[in-house]
Formats: sequence, C-alpha cells, structure tokens
Amino acid sequence: MKSPKPGAQRAPGANKTWLLRQISLFSNLTDSQLAFIAERSRLAEYEKDESVYAQGDPPDSFYGLVSGRVRVFAKSPSGKQETLEILHRGDYFGMISLLTNEPHSVTTQAMNDSILVKIKRPDFEAMLKEIPELAIHLSTTLSRRLRQKDLPAKRVFESTLISLYGPFKGVGCTMYAINLAASLHKETGKRVILIDISAEGDAACQALGIHECPEPIRLKGVGFDQSKVSSSITEHPTLGFSTLNIAHDPKLSSDVTQVTPLLSYLANLYHFVITDLPHEMDRTVFKAMVQADLIHLICDSSRQQLEVAAGLIEELKKTIQQAEERIRVVINETPNGVDPKERSMILEHRVYATLPAVSAPPAPGHPVVLAHPDWEYTRAVRRIGREIGEVLVGLVLGSGAALGLAHIGILRILEREGIPIDIVAGSSIGALIGSFWAAGMSAEDLEKVADGFRAKRSLFKLIDLTVPKLGIFTGRRVRKLLNHHLGSRTFQDLKLPMKVMAVDYRRREVVVLDEGPVAEAVRASVSIPAIFEPIKVRGRWLIDGGVLDPVPVDVLTKMGVHKVIAVNTLPSPEDIHRRYEELEEERRLQSAEIQAKGWLARMEFAFRRWFRSSFERNIFDVIMHTMQAMEYELAEAQCAQADVVLHPTVPRVNWFEFYSVDQLIQRGQAEAEAHLPEIKKLVFET
Repeated sequence: MKSPKPGAQRAPGANKTWLLRQISLFSNLTDSQLAFIAERSRLAEYEKDESVYAQGDPPDSFYGLVSGRVRVFAKSPSGKQETLEILHRGDYFGMISLLTNEPHSVTTQAMNDSILVKIKRPDFEAMLKEIPELAIHLSTTLSRRLRQKDLPAKRVFESTLISLYGPFKGVGCTMYAINLAASLHKETGKRVILIDISAEGDAACQALGIHECPEPIRLKGVGFDQSKVSSSITEHPTLGFSTLNIAHDPKLSSDVTQVTPLLSYLANLYHFVITDLPHEMDRTVFKAMVQADLIHLICDSSRQQLEVAAGLIEELKKTIQQAEERIRVVINETPNGVDPKERSMILEHRVYATLPAVSAPPAPGHPVVLAHPDWEYTRAVRRIGREIGEVLVGLVLGSGAALGLAHIGILRILEREGIPIDIVAGSSIGALIGSFWAAGMSAEDLEKVADGFRAKRSLFKLIDLTVPKLGIFTGRRVRKLLNHHLGSRTFQDLKLPMKVMAVDYRRREVVVLDEGPVAEAVRASVSIPAIFEPIKVRGRWLIDGGVLDPVPVDVLTKMGVHKVIAVNTLPSPEDIHRRYEELEEERRLQSAEIQAKGWLARMEFAFRRWFRSSFERNIFDVIMHTMQAMEYELAEAQCAQADVVLHPTVPRVNWFEFYSVDQLIQRGQAEAEAHLPEIKKLVFET
C-alpha cells in the first residue's frame, strides 16, 4: 500500500488558510490564527482505497478532510470489517489518539481520491497552546469519546448526546423528542435511541398513543447493569429508532449515579442518544442535562415561560463549557405569545428554532414527521434533524443583476423534484430572490414578480434620481418593491433560514445579515456602488454584497453545512468574448444586407447604429462591467468550495435586460435539469 504523497499541493497559488477554513473546527478562527495553523500544516493527497492510518497504529497527526470521503471502520474479533462512519469534506479526525497517547482504535481509508490537511503531533500541541478555544472544544469531544472506553465493541465512531428539557408541563417536549428521533433516523439513516425518563416511564408511549408500553426499568442499585439495559431496549422498525423506558423517582438519590454509565453505554451503540427529561428538576435530571453535547430547552412563547427559561440558561452558563453553542432554545408557537424580537431580549440568548402548532394529532403510533411530511411542524423538525445530523443542504444564490433571474428557473426545478433545501444564502439579486423564496413565495410567484419587468421601460420603475452625492439613485423605489413583497417580516419570520450578504465599504468587510427586518437587509445587499445610495444598518454603511462575496458559499461552510449547491450567474470572460463576436457577426450581416437597399435605408441604418453606440458606453455600463469582471474571479474561488455548481449564463443577455425574463428563467431551468443527477446524489446520499 502506498504511503501518502508528502505535501501534495493544490493548483499553484492555492491559499492554505482558505482551505483550512473549510475544516469545521477552524471555520470561525481569525485570519492570524489560521495563518499560525497554515505554517504548521501541509496538504496530503490520498488515492482511492489508500489507508490514512490503521487500527493499532500509534498516533502521529491530526487530519482534516478538504475534499473527497474517508471511511472509518473497525475489525471485530472475527476479523470482519464494520463501517462506523463516512467522513465528508470539513470533518476532522485523529485527535483523540493524540490527546490520549493511545493507539488508533479504528482504521481510516480514502473512499476516493482525497486531499487532507495534516498537522504533526508537535505542531498540533503548539496549535492547542496558541489557540485555547480549540483546546476547550476538543476537550468536549474527548470526554464524549472517552465515555466509550472499556465498553463492548463500539458500533459507532462518534455519538451525539441530546437532552431535551421543558421546565413546564405540557409544552410538547415529549412529542418533539419523538419527532426529532424519527427525523434524525430518516434524514441520516443512522442509529438513534430515545430515552424516556418519566414518573412511570411511559410518556413517549402516551404521546404516540401506544397503549401497550414496554415495562420500564428503574435506575437503582450499586453497579450499572448493562444486560438489564440491553434487554429493555425496544426496537421500532417502522419508526426507525429505538426506545428505552425509565421510571424515575426523584426521591431516589441512587439514580444520579447511574446516569453517566447509562449514557456511556448507549453512546457506544447509537449515533444519537436523545434523553427526554421530566419537567421536575432534581439531581438526576440536572446530571443528564449537563452530560449532553446539546441541551434543547423547550418552552412556549409566553413571557412567564421565557423568563423561567432565561433563569435556567443563566445558571447553566455558570456550570457548563461552551454554553452558547450547547444550549439551544426551541419555542413552541402559542397564540398571543411574545413577539420574536422581545423573545431574544428576555432570554438574552438566541432562539434556535420555533415549532409551529400542530392542528391535529396524527394517527396513533405515527410521529408527525412521518405521517405528515408537508406540515410546517415537520419542516421545522426536519431542518433541526438535518442540522444535528450534519446533512444540511444549503443553496447559494449569487450576484448578476438581470442575469440573476435565472435563479427562478433553478428554484422551479428544485421545487418540482422535491429537493430539500435547509438554508439559503445570497448576494445582491441572489439575496432578493432568495429572501422572497425563503419567505414562502414559490418559483411561480417569483416569475409573476419578474413579469412586471417584461417591458423595456419597466426598469424605470426602480429609478429615483437624486443629487449624486453617495449614489445616482436613492433606492427608495427598490425599498418600496421589497416592502410590498416582504412587508415587516424579520429573519425569524422566514420559512427558511436566510443569510444576506452586504459589504461595509469603509471597513472593507463582508457583513452577514440574518437578524432584524429582511427588507432592510436586502436593500443593503442590492446597493450597487455609485448607482444606489448605501444604507445605514446598525451603525454601518452597507453596499452590494457582491462586491466582496458574490457567491457566498463560505458563510454556509463556516456554519458546518456539508452539502452546498451554488449558483453563479456571472458571465465568464469567454462568455463576454463570445457575446461580442456574435454581435459583431450579426452587425456585419446586417450591414451587408443593408448595402443592397436604397440610400434612405442606408442612412437610417447608419443613424440607428450611431445612436445605439452612443448609449452603449455610459457610466452604468462602466460600473457594472467593471464590477462583474472582479466579481467573477471572486465567485469562481467561492464556487470551488461548493459540492454542485450551476452556471446558467446567457451570453447574449446584458446585465440590465430584466425584460429577457423567459430566456433567463428557461436557461436556469435547463442548467438545473442538466445537473439533477449530481444534485440528487449529493442530497439523498448519506
């Protein structure tokens, strides 16, 4: 078997810090921190089926996956290989053995030609010393994986423990637990168990409408009884997950001693361990809560419940590390609840998700997410499951002025094929179309909006001249259009999470807008420099997001979105050359044709040609062509990070030709059709 090619590099000019930022562990580091790591790392290339390290090998390096896939497997005592995990771009591995100084417990092997970032042990130790937040993060991962030590042969490479706690009875905590478990299995295909800890150990059965509930166990005694737990686990093939029913008596202090070994045992067998906790707080409940990697606090939108949740969050922050990341508030929507802006102020913590009300319960034994895939509640839980399961699908819509209308054709195909999109990011025209879609408008609705610009003079509806101090147009009419379709919606009101890109031109920084009024954010993102006046948002003067981030793939990869579809409508230099060659050929043929006609026709043709050429070169054209030339280079670099890239350009259509609606939408549709196999493989393969 070949040894890895030492330091095999990307194409000349590759920016290693840019590659490092694709590794989820490093995505939020500063440029100086990334530069420190870049000096101490190298790129290594592995061919298909080549081993990165083998089970039993001594630890020597940390690895981050830049491209390709890596299979993680272990050999059973009989010598059979059992696949534990498939690692994708952005995942990292090898650090547990470095931290414990123990041999590798698994084998890792490239599934296809792959590029990895490799950091040798001395450099890894220097990195942790220089960047303490990485050491804290890895200590959490270390404690999770060490729980699996000295247990039966592991069936999973890494597990995630999720505790669900609602301080009030009747807030839908158990229903959420059931649907989250079903969604996690459905979306990832991985092993999931739901631990029902309640007074009688039958809360999940009652929520599902199951009358014959398995006999619950009780956590008591001196030692942890693995065989008792194992025999009490119930498999639910139709639901896709397992359950363990535990009857908990808060008066029994011995229960608290059983929590850690119980979770350790199950973490060795299941990818996701969900613990549904009773609302009465005691030592056992608190222990199970803080042992988890993720803590979901469930409450409704009433002021009373939000204030209680805020108090609990404050206490938890004193106890657990990385509280901002680990504590996630999930709010069940209720009538007359506090509005979204005030919720965040009360909690002093970001709201992770809101769950729409369920108007009617499904049939007994059928979780909502399985019985009613089109319900809003299902969509919300499904997005949560996909995020936790690291199978989020992100859609990035880029700049391009009128050319961006091709986005509508792409959305039409995604809708038709039922391609699940979990989050959208956009710049300029991509931010506008993306925000309308995230607000609930369909591709058909978007086409109706675009229909309003079919007439060549319709563009003047967006023009409002001003004394050109900061821009030629004020942008008030653009804001009016946005208000008409978005109203007073905030980002929390959107049906899909949305990230809007703008640029602080004074600081030369990209600004990600994902809070507050959506119309205001989009108005900033479409503020073409010198054409539209900048807009002041939260004390910063913002312009078009495409100036620095025309196809913002990076904002999604930093969030840990593993599956990204990017759309770049900006024309390439070759597209531009072809456009002018075709125009010149067309004019040459017209000129030859007109020569055969009378002198009056020739004069009219000459005048029309002079008149057209007088207006072809103007300040708007200079600005837009200059911007798009720069944006294209930035867009290409960003698209290199995406998994699927669509490039629906129409060379003969210019940046201002919004009236070419049909041609642009059809081109977007054709591009999406051509890439459908690639998109489906990305989205539906786990």
